[in-house]
Amino acid sequence: MLTLLIKLLKPLLMKLLTSKLLSFLQPQLLKLDKWCEDKLGIDLIKQEKKFHQKWPNISKRIAILERDAHPPICLDEFDGYKELEKRIKTLEEKNGIQ
Repeated sequence: MLTLLIKLLKPLLMKLLTSKLLSFLQPQLLKLDKWCEDKLGIDLIKQEKKFHQKWPNISKRIAILERDAHPPICLDEFDGYKELEKRIKTLEEKNGIQ
């Protein structure tokens, strides 16, 4: 009976959380979700899944950025850094800087 009640209330709860009409209830509903998760082992609001469903394009872009992000390296390890450094030094010498 409790499971049936939860299954019936879950879509309603999700709709209430996403609507602006009852946004003032969001902190209380999140506390209820946390209590249900801790005491009953039921996660009413799956935040990450909800994010991916609500904004699939942003989710894809984040995945691409995470995949393509380069590991941190020193500045002198970038391609063309040595040539750029020489060019800056010649310009500084030419203009009497340093």
